[in-house]
This record gives sequence, C-alpha cells and structure tokens, in this order.
Amino acid sequence: MRGLSGVEALERVRVSEERTFTPPLSERWDQMLTTSTREDKVDSINTEVGDMDNFDGIVIGSGIGGLTTAAILARYQGKRILVLEQHFTPGGFTHGFERQGKFHWDVGLHYVGGMAPGRTERRVFDYISNDRLQWQKMPSLFEKFIYPDFSFAVYDDPDRYREDLSKLFPQEKRAIYRYFRDVQWAALGFGATMMLELLPPWLQTIARSGVRIFNRLARLSTKTYLDRHFRDDKLKALLTSQWGDYGLPPSQSCFGVHSLIVTHYLGGAWYPVGGGKAIAQSIVPTIEAAGGKVITQRRVQQILLEGDRAVGVIVENCRNGTTETYYAPVIVSNAGAYNTYINLIPPDYPLSCRSAIKDFAKGSSMVTLYLGLKGNPQNLGFRGENHWIYSGYDHDQCMAGIPFQFAYLSFPSLKDPLVQHHTAEVISHFDYDQVAQWQEQTWRHRDQDYLALKQKITADLLRLVGQHYPSLVDIIAYTELSTPLTVAHFDNSDRGAVYGIPCIPERFDQQWIGSRTPIKNLYLTGTDAMSLGVVGAMMGGVKTAGIISGKFMGIMQAIHQPQSKSRLRPQYV
Repeated sequence: MRGLSGVEALERVRVSEERTFTPPLSERWDQMLTTSTREDKVDSINTEVGDMDNFDGIVIGSGIGGLTTAAILARYQGKRILVLEQHFTPGGFTHGFERQGKFHWDVGLHYVGGMAPGRTERRVFDYISNDRLQWQKMPSLFEKFIYPDFSFAVYDDPDRYREDLSKLFPQEKRAIYRYFRDVQWAALGFGATMMLELLPPWLQTIARSGVRIFNRLARLSTKTYLDRHFRDDKLKALLTSQWGDYGLPPSQSCFGVHSLIVTHYLGGAWYPVGGGKAIAQSIVPTIEAAGGKVITQRRVQQILLEGDRAVGVIVENCRNGTTETYYAPVIVSNAGAYNTYINLIPPDYPLSCRSAIKDFAKGSSMVTLYLGLKGNPQNLGFRGENHWIYSGYDHDQCMAGIPFQFAYLSFPSLKDPLVQHHTAEVISHFDYDQVAQWQEQTWRHRDQDYLALKQKITADLLRLVGQHYPSLVDIIAYTELSTPLTVAHFDNSDRGAVYGIPCIPERFDQQWIGSRTPIKNLYLTGTDAMSLGVVGAMMGGVKTAGIISGKFMGIMQAIHQPQSKSRLRPQYV
C-alpha cells in the first residue's frame, strides 16, 4: 500500500452521516457549558463538520497540550485544525463543572506558576488566546504546609522562602542555600532533556550524551538528593510538601521534576479569571479564526495508517453511536503515550516500544472532594492560599489511602474574582486498584458498595481537614466525590493517571516519550511530550507545533513579540 500525499489526504476528508451547519463553538459556549455541567444532564450541543471541510491536521483531545498545538499552527501558519474531544465539554483537565446552578469547580487546574507578565509561560498563553485570557494573582502567602507540630508559610519571594527555612533549621543553612541553587540546575537539566527532539536527528545522539552528564543531578531520586545533603527528617518532609503536584513521593520521583515544580512556584501563583474553563474558552476562537473546529463527544477509536504513515482517524460519535472517519496529512495525539501506542495505533502495526510502555511504572491517580459552602471562608481566615495537610513526615506512607494521611485543601472561589458562590476542594492521591473492581460498571450507575466506599472516603477526608479547620466543616452545604474511575471515564487515561507517564528517573531513558513517534506524520503533544501539569503540557504543545512546522524558533519569536497597545487588556494582578 502507498502513503497518501498531503493533497490526496486533504481531498479524502470523509464522514459517515449527514451534516447540518451549527455556529462555531466559541459562539455557543455559554449555552454549551450551561447544559453540559448540570448534574442531571451529560449531553451538550455539538459542532458538526460540514461535508466540504478539509483540514491541515487533526488533534486527538482538547486538553491544554492539544489546544496549544492547534492554536499555534492556526495562528502562526494559518492551518485549519480539527480538534476531536470525547468529553461533552472541551479543555481536558482545565475544564470545569457546576452543581445546583451556583457552585463551580475545576477538575484539574488549581493554581499556575510563571504567569507574571513577560514570562515565557505567560507569553505563550497570551499568544494562543490572542490576549483573551486574564490572570488573578494569588496572595503573597500562597501555600501553607501543615504538619502535626508545626506549620510553614510559603510566600512568593524566593529569598524569603530560603531565609524562613534557614531560621527554622539554622543547622542546615548551608545545605538549604545549596538546595536553592541545585533545584535551578536540576530543573534546567530536565527541561533540556525534553527539548533535545528539536535538534536534527544526527545531532540528538551527540547532544544526549552531553546532556546526560550535565543532567546527573536531575536523574537522582528526590529522596537520594535529600538524604545526601540534609540530616533533619522534618526539613526533608517540608521541602517535598508539594509532591502532590507531580504525583510521586520522594522515594519515587526524580529530583528533576521535583525541582521543576519548586522553581515553577518560586515567584508565587496565579489563577485564570473565570476558572479553568476560561482557558479553553479563550483558545478555541484562535483555532476557529483560521477555519479550524473543535468538536466534542467524538471518541477516537483508531489512528488510520497506510504503510508507515498516519493518514486519519476512525471516530465514534458518542451522541448517536455512529462511526465517522476523518483524514488529514498530520495527526497529533494528546491522548497520552500509553493510549496512543497501546490503544489507538492498530495492534498489527509493528512497534518495538509496546512492551516497554506496558511494563513501565504506572502513573498515580487521586480522589477529589468538591465542597459547596454556605458561608464565606474568608470569615474563617482563609485568603485563597493552598493548604497541604500531613499527619506525619513520611510522604511515602501518604500513598496508602484510607485512613488518609495527606490532603490538599484549595479554595477556587477565593482565587477567581468572578465567582459569587464559595467552594473548596480536598484532594488526596489514591491507588486505582482500590476501585478497579467497579471499572466495568458505568459512570453514575455503579453499585451500592462503590457508593459506600465514596461515603467512607468523604468522611475520612473531612475528618483530616476538620482536625485542623473544624469551622470549615461547619459551613459545608454540598459534597461530591470523584475517584480514579471518574478520571478514567472522562479522560480515558490508563488507570486514571492524571500526570501521564510518571516522572521517575527511568523516564529519562525512554525513547518513546516525546513529540516524535516512529510513524510518519503522527506526533504526540501534551504531558508525555514534555512535562506534567498545565504549563508542562502547554509547553509540550509548543514543542510539538515547532517540530511539525519546522519553525520552532520562529514560533518563539512570534510569542515574544511585544503586544500591540490596542490588544492590551486589563490584568488581574
């Protein structure tokens, strides 16, 4: 069989049902979000693809990585990109939902670093949203680490952070100063490794050897680094209090990803005005402006191959169960490396990496308790900061589950100036195996044993939070719990792994992690193309767009162009 040329592929856009015209997604967003987030309704209004539509590329998944790649190709090169999303609302882990017509939460975004005006991360968001996305600066005191016999406040000044640690642990001052230098180098090493794909293939092998030597610090486990340089167990625990942001305790995580998170928040944190859903709302119009489309309730079942070339996708229309087929000269998967290589590429296609992917360590998942409040948490002393609550100092023990020894407490309503009704979220990591027995039962139709487990988890999380903030429990008006099964249902991820392929030291050696794949015209984007979190996945989208276009430096120059005064909008900072 022969591969399709670009022109032939564009001419073979094909669908299997009659189409009707509907307005662009950006014009119907308010109505779609209203219908899709109600607790008694899961359907939403869908965009449709007209018979005569041709696209320059297809993106599988509308998470931030997929949206970023699509938006950059649309804005920088004028490409018409089709984004296919299985959920009934776009955004991936940046989408939000509503209950009782007033309580709003985000499912995956809780705070973002690096959004100070002028920072590269902020400039990328400004570029892909065409300056539509606005940011609210969190309080200067934006994190609190809560332990049994002390608490520690983290401010948005790295010098103050370092000095506050030194005052609390004066005998470790020299090691603390070294730590703040080392996290910068380790974060740089991790990022440099992920960017090697941008080099020509002949140069990558040479550069990889050089970076490997430079990157020895990043490849250490976090525990190894801490044990090598610190003596006080409480200090070790304190320095790794944010491990929930990357999903691995110190004994498992590589020091590079730990350092990436630490440095990401040294300047404080921000929150998108309008909540996480504002991210997709602001990016979709950029895709549509170039003639692209974002379609919801379309589950990609298989990537179509002709020879060694990706040429299209087979899609299930989740609304009516019909099958649709789309063709394009470029296919980009934001479904994760595991899903793409194991589930979407036809099983008869020879891939040497399949066994390695199946055998690689599995990513972690979580439970999230969504709280609707009948009072203002500011009256209880909260100002929008995050609270990391621990029952002890051994973070490896915190992965055990019930009874919970760790919880992250956040107040989305205090971070977003547009919110009128107050909410909170309590999150803890949770082993998928503890809910795996119900994985064959459908969402919202699982049996009483599963519901009883959810009630037990809810009570245990509230017990842990109530030990420190009993007055908060008194103003709870609504509770709802999601488990790893919920994550897997909506994200279609392997075992509900919210962080994708885990960032353990062995990740550095996997050739199948990155934007490029062994199949021509097929690329990965998002978390597994670069790094985890909203910004990590976004930068994965930038890298993938640069590789596809062959214009990475040109894209970065466009992103860093000064904003036109006519395009400047007021910023909530």
